[in-house]
Amino acid sequence: MDLVKELGNDLTGVDGIKLNPARAHALRNLLTQNFDPDVEARLIRRFKSKKNVVIHIGMGPDPVMPDLVAKMFVTEHFKTDLMALELSHESGLAVPKVIDADDGVILMDFISGEPLTERINRTFEPALIHDLAKWYYDYHSTRDMIKGDPRLRNFICTENALVGLDFEETTPGHWILDIGGASASLLDTKPVFDSRKRKLVWHLFEEYLSLRDKERSKSIDDLFITTVSDALKRTAYWRKDDDILALANQVRKSGIPVD
Repeated sequence: MDLVKELGNDLTGVDGIKLNPARAHALRNLLTQNFDPDVEARLIRRFKSKKNVVIHIGMGPDPVMPDLVAKMFVTEHFKTDLMALELSHESGLAVPKVIDADDGVILMDFISGEPLTERINRTFEPALIHDLAKWYYDYHSTRDMIKGDPRLRNFICTENALVGLDFEETTPGHWILDIGGASASLLDTKPVFDSRKRKLVWHLFEEYLSLRDKERSKSIDDLFITTVSDALKRTAYWRKDDDILALANQVRKSGIPVD
């Protein structure tokens, strides 16, 4: 299969901006350079991504060959994402391994597993929250940066680890932006603002504080509530969802009660 032809010329990313056709040719070059030219690349599917064009690729009929992910950037954050991935992997963090990258395209390992948001919404396992707090603590400690884009769909539960994805919004910032954002992502997916989720949100906050050797106080609790509310409000505007906007205002006014 010629992936360039298969992908076509009408691929769009953020705000409907078309993907630069050079990205598809860069992908073909990366595959040619890293795999036997006789091995055929199979386009398996395109992931749901409003920012960039991300596809799942299978290499040849041999099931032993690993599946790949190609991320072709419409946004201008190629270098940010690539640097965060490579430095995180070198530091032993659970992230996809970069195979190669060039000209706005990152070719990396495919991570098989269940999205964290789906696992939590199905099981409400406290252990998952411990893993999430530890992942964030390790990332913040290693990079002295925040991950940004803390949607829980950007984490995959594998058999052995919780793996973080998507680092293009990595930036300097206060850790609470990641923890508050992840909490908002937990609360705004179905079942929305469920009592079990409210408990998990506070569990995440307390687990993370414990890892930093910090204790809860009124000032840090208030900052956390404000951060969660702000993150919910951003999601409401993005989704154009009045119910989530109302939830954001409710959280700011009344906090996150635990039944």
